[in-house]
Amino acid sequence: MVRATQEHTFIWERPEWPNFSWDAERLAARLDGARRAQSELLGVVKALGEKVTEAASDAMAREVVNNSAIEGVTLDVEAVRASMLLRLGVETNLAKVTTGDLKRVDPVVGVLAEAVERWKDPLTVERIFGWHRALFPKGVPDGGTTLPSGEFRGDLPMVVATPSHRPGEPDTIHYEAPGRDVLEHELDAFLDWFNQPPPRHTLNGLLRAGLAHLWFITVHPMLDGNGRLARTITDLALSQDERLPRRFYSLSVQIMKNKAAYYDALEHAQRGSLDVDDWLEWFLSQVETAAREGFREIGRVLARGYFWAEVEKLRVPERQWKVLHSVLSPMSPEMSISNRRYRAITGISRATSKRDLAELAEKGLVVPFGEARAASYLVNLDPFLPDAFRMEE
Repeated sequence: MVRATQEHTFIWERPEWPNFSWDAERLAARLDGARRAQSELLGVVKALGEKVTEAASDAMAREVVNNSAIEGVTLDVEAVRASMLLRLGVETNLAKVTTGDLKRVDPVVGVLAEAVERWKDPLTVERIFGWHRALFPKGVPDGGTTLPSGEFRGDLPMVVATPSHRPGEPDTIHYEAPGRDVLEHELDAFLDWFNQPPPRHTLNGLLRAGLAHLWFITVHPMLDGNGRLARTITDLALSQDERLPRRFYSLSVQIMKNKAAYYDALEHAQRGSLDVDDWLEWFLSQVETAAREGFREIGRVLARGYFWAEVEKLRVPERQWKVLHSVLSPMSPEMSISNRRYRAITGISRATSKRDLAELAEKGLVVPFGEARAASYLVNLDPFLPDAFRMEE
């Protein structure tokens, strides 16, 4: 193949490729932390059974939204959540979501759902192409043209670069993928490794998920969408490790929070040797944090259920209920209510908003914080949080 640049040597060019290596002793503490967080979460999932279905739908909705957001693609958050709830058979209020909204996000939601629901099935080229067509239903934009989705990239070099903002300066090249002439061979090698059944595959499941992520994104088989596909394959690998058809924590949320570190870790790994300690250490740290957040979110799901039972018991007026429902949505960015936010939701006057918030505080449903003009109220879930989850807060 003809390289677009000779500036760097990438891991797929090394003679030992793709024989990754790592220091098990160095990774032991990080792996143990990730495993403990994962085990605590899955223990709660097993104990609560169907009570945590809503937690799964919320975690998977966040995964879909953030997997796209990492690549700068914005999805309708409430439509994604509604689509996931419907897919998992959970009753939902679709008042704010139109049929058109659902049609736009259903295929993207279906990518993650299909990946984890069919965790027992082998990963194939056809399956990856199907996910790609769902992510790009109108084709893949390429300059002024649109190319078919669900196909391998073409013959031009696949270079990941940051364009220069100064005239005359070259672009910053982060990575160049294997050429088209070896692409299918490289992907076949990855799929053969990924689909190895036990006892051939004795690798720890979390390490396997981290290696799968790095390996697939290094092969970079598509013109666009490789990152989203790599993260979907990672979710598939994690579901295979946990032997569950649902996800209860979102790795993409963590990656989105640490996007610069994510790209740095990938670039470092793809330019280095086949020793991937740094990448696996970073990956395991994100799994641990994501699993601990998943554990906390299950507690919040249960607390929200008890909270709404109390709201019904207190016969909260419809206007106040509407505000609480908006703020307590699992996809809401924050659980605080300012006077301004209350008025924006309800359209009422400042004085009436102030009185409503005071009433909610008297009922113990919100607690005030801040002072004067900056005063706001936080939805008070603390009394409703089960004791088992308080230790983690």
